[in-house]
Amino acid sequence: MNIKFFFKKAALCLLLFLCIKNTAQPAIWKIDSLRKEAHNTWLKEGDFNSLLLTERNLLNECKKQGYIKGEIKGYINIANVLSGVNRNRESLQFLDIARKKLLYHNDAETEAHMNHVYGVNYYSLGLHKRALEKFNKALEVAKRISDEKARQKRQYSAYDWKRSCFHFLGLMDSVYSNERKCMKSPMPMLFITIAGRHFQNKNIDSAEYYINKANHLLLTKKNPLEGKANVLRAYGRLYIEKKDYKKSLHYLLNSLEITRKSGFRKRTLETYKLLATAYKCLYNIQKENEYLLKYTQLNDSLRENERIALNSSVEDILNSQQDHDTSASKNFYYGFAGIILVSAAIIIMLNNIYKARQKIQDNAINEKILESDMLRRKLDGLHQEVVQLAIKSDPSFIHKFREAYSEFYNNLTTENPGLTANDILFCAFIKLNFSNKEIAEYAHLSIRTVESKKYRLKKKLGISAEMDLNKWITQY
Repeated sequence: MNIKFFFKKAALCLLLFLCIKNTAQPAIWKIDSLRKEAHNTWLKEGDFNSLLLTERNLLNECKKQGYIKGEIKGYINIANVLSGVNRNRESLQFLDIARKKLLYHNDAETEAHMNHVYGVNYYSLGLHKRALEKFNKALEVAKRISDEKARQKRQYSAYDWKRSCFHFLGLMDSVYSNERKCMKSPMPMLFITIAGRHFQNKNIDSAEYYINKANHLLLTKKNPLEGKANVLRAYGRLYIEKKDYKKSLHYLLNSLEITRKSGFRKRTLETYKLLATAYKCLYNIQKENEYLLKYTQLNDSLRENERIALNSSVEDILNSQQDHDTSASKNFYYGFAGIILVSAAIIIMLNNIYKARQKIQDNAINEKILESDMLRRKLDGLHQEVVQLAIKSDPSFIHKFREAYSEFYNNLTTENPGLTANDILFCAFIKLNFSNKEIAEYAHLSIRTVESKKYRLKKKLGISAEMDLNKWITQY
């Protein structure tokens, strides 16, 4: 462990301990100051566990002080940490707690941040249109933030994520529009994304130019540790394109060390894939297979949303909130019963208030149920997603199909190297049990053309005349 980092971490923990434990009622400004210092330290170092523990302690102190705004910020910050390590379900739980409490408090900066973290979660789950709605809401609310610096920070961050959403949706005009807005306060990932487009167009010199800009930005501004990992990974890809594979490995392994330590699993997934490519080019089959296996295992883990580190801390905070809500509920009903005995007029007034609150709560619960159903459908499995991509003729269909049916895809292409991309596409359609009519519709062909292509494909695969092509592929 880095000694300097160890002492910095120990010093901040000691400061937090002294302020929270030895002071009966720390001032609100001190809670905000500790929270800011913790974020500056742990985010930069990529230590999400320490950040989560700090937020838990500060959250408890906010409850003691009756500091509602600080409590809401705590829930949102915890949700933000969890979304960063792909704990989307838990993250959305904390956001729902914050949203309910924020119904009775008007704070534009906190509301904008909450919508932003909702958007990040939906983006992570592939719900890009839903994510755009939340980022647009964050921008709308951000207009009411009085502090110019805080307002611009929230706006630029929303533009950056909207850019990513539009890129996935293939709306490049919107991508370029948001990129121009982001240039006023760029992050390294902005330049890395632009470099990625140049890689696709084989403009290696242009890609290198933007990666160097990202690196320069990393050196001149305070960026989280994830930014360094992204730049290192970008250089790794650059040197693969330049065919300097050993140099590529140097950058990729350094990037991997950061992302694995910090829990950036999606970034780790990208690095595994690039490492497999680099080792393949070096004809190191053992290492190539090692990283392909790691890629597959991690990809499966991400899809199934398995639990990772920080689990005990998350459960502690949720249990604490449940106890707090139970106590608050009892106090409410006791107070209500007491007021009933005072006068009939107050009963009517409280009854109206109760109905209004119940309506808000019902709406909130219904919204949560709708969101949960949407997420459940998203997380139930990759098969339905692949089918929908095929129906929409989405360019990413074959990539997702390869992830979902990796064994079938690898065996088919290895044993039949002469298959074209179009042949593989037809095999994928058949594997998904599409009829000739459906294949014709999704591939924009006539049924006769589909039948003809199937016949040629059957001959290319060496299937006997007695064997049915659909049955052969289904059992392959």
